[in-house]
Parts: sequence; C-alpha cells; structure tokens
Amino acid sequence: MTETRKTICPLDCPDSCGIIATIENGKITCLQGDPDHPFTRGFLCRKMRYYNERIHSKQRILYPQIRTGKKGAGQFKRISWEEAWNLLVSELKQIRATYGGEALLPYSYAGNMGHISRWSGEPFFHRFGASRLKRTVCSSAASAAWKAHCGHRAGSPPEEAGESSLIIAWGINVKTTNIHFWPHIQQCRKKGGQLVVVDPYRNNTGNSADLYLPVKPGGDAALALGVIKQILENGSVNRDTINSQTIGFEKLETYVRNLSWEMVESQSGIQKARILAFAELLVNNPRTFIRIGMGMTRNTTGAMSVRAVLSLAAVLGLFDGKKGQGVLASSRAFYGNSETLVHSSLADKQTRDINMIQLGEALTYLKPAVHGLFVFNSNPLSIAPDASRVRKGLEREDLFTVVHEQVMTPTARYADLLLPATTSFENEDVYTAYGHFYMGITQPVIPPLGESINNFQLFQELAIRMGYTDPPFSQSIQERIGDFVKGLAGIDPSLELSTVQDGKWIKSVHANTAHAINQEPFYFETPDVAPGTPGFACLRSPLEFNDPDLVSRFPLKLITPPALHLLNSTFGEYYLQKTGLLLIHPQDAARYRITSGQLVQITNYRGTTIREARVTDRTQLGLVVAEGIYWENEATGQTGINDLTSQKTTDMGKGSTFHESRVTVEGIDR
Repeated sequence: MTETRKTICPLDCPDSCGIIATIENGKITCLQGDPDHPFTRGFLCRKMRYYNERIHSKQRILYPQIRTGKKGAGQFKRISWEEAWNLLVSELKQIRATYGGEALLPYSYAGNMGHISRWSGEPFFHRFGASRLKRTVCSSAASAAWKAHCGHRAGSPPEEAGESSLIIAWGINVKTTNIHFWPHIQQCRKKGGQLVVVDPYRNNTGNSADLYLPVKPGGDAALALGVIKQILENGSVNRDTINSQTIGFEKLETYVRNLSWEMVESQSGIQKARILAFAELLVNNPRTFIRIGMGMTRNTTGAMSVRAVLSLAAVLGLFDGKKGQGVLASSRAFYGNSETLVHSSLADKQTRDINMIQLGEALTYLKPAVHGLFVFNSNPLSIAPDASRVRKGLEREDLFTVVHEQVMTPTARYADLLLPATTSFENEDVYTAYGHFYMGITQPVIPPLGESINNFQLFQELAIRMGYTDPPFSQSIQERIGDFVKGLAGIDPSLELSTVQDGKWIKSVHANTAHAINQEPFYFETPDVAPGTPGFACLRSPLEFNDPDLVSRFPLKLITPPALHLLNSTFGEYYLQKTGLLLIHPQDAARYRITSGQLVQITNYRGTTIREARVTDRTQLGLVVAEGIYWENEATGQTGINDLTSQKTTDMGKGSTFHESRVTVEGIDR
C-alpha cells in the first residue's frame, strides 16, 4: 500500500519547509517539497531529500540502554522501559535529596524545532527545581539587538526581496543555510536587480554575487557606519523619513560624522573607495532588501554589528513597508504565549541560570556542582564551545547523564542512561519559522519505530512517575498545542484550529504590508541595553582577535561557518571518517609550508583538532575557515572544531562567539 502525507521539516533552519512523505508498507520511501507550501514551493534541500534513510537507518537507537563500559566508549546494554524508568526516577530523587534540585541541568536546543518537542521538558524541570538553561547558542545576540532598536516589530516578508532592485546578504550564506530565499534573489536579478554579499570569506553565495565585500570578522559595524557616514557627508539622507519613522538619530549622527575614515577602513577591512561605491549603490536603489544572518553575530561585538546594520537600514528608510524593500533577520512572525509551553509557575523559587555556551565551565568548575545532566534535542559535545572542557565534564563519574537521542552521537556515547527518541515524522507538533511567515501543525507520518518515544511522552510520563500531579502533566499533546496557538501574536483571532490540520498553512498577520507600516518607530538610541553598553551603534573591538598576547602566540583568526551537507552537528554520523576542510590563504599556506590536501593540526590554548587544508583565495590573509561541525571520532582520536572555540559571550544577549578564535596551524606528514 502506498500513500502520501504532509509534514514539516523539524531542523534548525529558517526555511521550515513543507514536506510530502511517500509511505509504502509503513516505511517512508521518498521525501519531496510540498508545492502547496508558499515558501517551500516544491523543493527540498539536499540534506532533507534523503532524511528518510536516516529515519530507517540501522544507526537508529530503538531501545533503552544503560552504559556498561567507561564513559565515552559507547558500550551499552539493552534494558526494558520499566527498568529505565525505575533507574531514572531513582537517580533523580537521589540527586535532589543529596544535592538539591539545582544539581540537575537540562540541556536542549533546536534539534527539533517543533514547539512541543522543543519545550516539553520545561514544566518538568521547573517542578523539579532544576537549574535553568539559558538557550543562547544561535540567535540571542541578534534578537537582543533587534529588540533594543525595533521593539516588537516583525521582520520583512522574504517575498519582498523578489520585488527589490538590490539584495544584501549580510553575514548569511544563503545557498547553504537559507536555500529557499535564493529564488527571490533570482527573481530580483531577472528584473535587473543585483546581489551584494558581505562576508569574511567568499562562500558559495559570495561566488554568485554581483558585488562581494570581504569584511573583516567583526568588522560589519564599521562597514555599516562607514556607509552612514558617506550618506551624511554627501547629503543623501532623507530627513523626512528620519523624522517621521525614527527616534534618537542625533547622537548617532554626531558620532558617525566624527569617525575617521582611517578607523572605518581599519576595522572593516574595506577600502574607502569601495565603501563610497557601496553607499552610492544603496542610495540609488531605494527598493533594497537586507537579509541579515547570524554569522555576523558570533563574536564579542556581534550584537553591535546587527545594531549598526539596522541603523543603516533605518537611515535608508527600509522599515516603512513599501514594496520591494525591507529587513529580515528573524521573521518574528509568531511570538508570545510561551508560558503555555513552559509553565514556569510550577517552580517554587527562581533557580540559577546556566548559559548553554558555558557548559564546559558548568560541568567542571561550577559550585554547587552539577550532578545530573539531561540531554535532549541537542548534541552538546559537538555543538558547545570549548568542547575539550565539556568532554572533561562528561567523564566525571559523579555526573549522572541521561541522553534522549535518535542515533549514537558523541554526546550519547557518554550517557549513563540512553533513551530512544522519535523523529519528527513520528510526532505530532506545531511549527513556526524564523525565515518566513507561515505556521503549520503536523500529525505523525509513521508510528514510532522500535520503543522510541517523543519528548512530550518522555517528560509527561517521568513527571507522573516522580509523583507530580500538577495539571500540565495530565495534558494531552493536542491540548498543549491548542493552548499555545490561542492568543499567539501573529495569529488571526478568528482562526479555527481544526482548519489547519493536514498541511494547511497559517499566514501571520505580520506579513501584511499595512501592518508593517503601522509598527512602532525605529529607535536609533535605546536604553534597552546592558549597563556600560552604548545606547547607539558604534565601533567596538573583538576581544580575542585583538588580544596582544593571543595575537603573538596564535597569529591566525579562525571562523567556523556551516557546511552545505551538515546542519550544525546533524548528519555527522555520515561523515565519521571525514575531518572537514580548512580554507587557508595562499600567502599563509606558503608561510606555514602547507599544501592543498595536506592534513593540518589547528591549535590554540583550548585544544587542538585536525583538518584537511584547502589553499584558496576565497579567504583573507590571516583568516582560516573551518566549515561544518564534524563529529569527534573515538576510534581515531579525532576531536571536533569546537575544541578550539571560546565560552566567551557576545556584547548583548550572552550569545556564542564561534567566529572569534585565535589559532596556529601546522602541517602533518601523512
């Protein structure tokens, strides 16, 4: 028997695609893009086209297991679910009785972007009294910057880019991380429009650009402020737009006018003549669309970079909702109503916050110590920075680690109790997107494989077995979805939930042009920043890149952007024998006597890893680029790229700084 069913991609990607799954005799045999989805429009990325093979892979974890070997060895024995529940409840009660509730730390992120899957553990952890995880690894710096200057304003619908005459891909590799935005770029260019890419290295999107600007890592604010400076100096600023749509321009204007061009060139890495030409291009194209990526935020001045680009957009008048212009970072198409998912009122006190970026510190130095780690929807040993310290923490014999997972990730190898997780194709859930303005609700495409259970089932059952009788723990998944959708900002209040089943898409009211025009003003100066942080966009220096001691010991800058065939660490099981590439400039390669294809050891004071060198002028002198998070390999002793990255946080939002590490590189003889 063959049938098709509709669902939604669960992965941490702005596209949140609609999918049509073909099922034959209970097995998914084909995945295609849903032609009825307004943004997917019938095609899937290369990662998801074969996701059904992962669902039915022999690598799936299908039964509860307990560790039998040393931590990290990946040696386990199958047990029954009843044995697993008894062990889990016993250990959690022992941890709380001995050390208190805060000794338990949940660790999760966006391995599944469904709102139920992502947040279903929160009611349990609040009720338990666990430490609270600050989930900051991806977009928190950009979100803090946006909120400070734009408030609750939504981003611009991506469809507007197709009507523009100029698109700026700023800090985003569209062809790798936002492929369904590319047709809008093509639509723009077919009408004579242009694409500008601003990025520290010429990625595959930069290779396709009409203009590529090789900004220094962390130099985006300098470039944006330099453009504003030129617009002011040549008298192109639209004072009517500034006065009617914005507040607080005066201090920024004074600051920018007093900036020296030498400082702008030095910090941006772009020559003045090129900045002037870029400014002229923008002024001559009022229908400009800026697509902001998270790449520019992953350094210690990341939020300031976004603040400067947003300020440039406001100077250009891109927030007024006119046809063919706008700014999109995260859509903010739907927001609010999170309490219906997390039920923070179940906590009897405010427990401590632990930043997920600083997991290594939390597991090794934090006092009082963490004695229980509960991992789901994430693979922290691969995705958390300073991974050598994370590994050291996971090796602790006094740490009880639970991992709810689909395949044997590097983190899962350190589990004391390993629990089988369903995929999104076996779940019911509700999905919004951060790259478009549509929401959908899914039903399971196939029954759960083996003895796997979804996140909601896991934490509802665990709560009951712990003796918790609070109302949220007796909810069905349908009731929780219903509570969440009701009153969600962006939802038409007249919507009937029953009408959005089976691949029916809900369009956010924030996508309407009229709504965009009526949104709140842009604030050039804002008090909504941390103490000591300037209220307006200005220049700041990346801490590690400019540290004199580190510069002397580790002369190369390292950034770690995404790879085309990986999504964060997802799909890493397919590349266990791969080290990944390190892009290095020809002059640096000559200096270190490195040739293309040679294995190189990359080192700093945090750790070391190995990659294969690719000598290329796609990167800048002094900058090496390691695309993709490849898994560590126990058999070969290979570590991951995040052994080198820092636990330092961004200037606002306490976000990650994956693109700000100092390293040295040495060739390895085969």
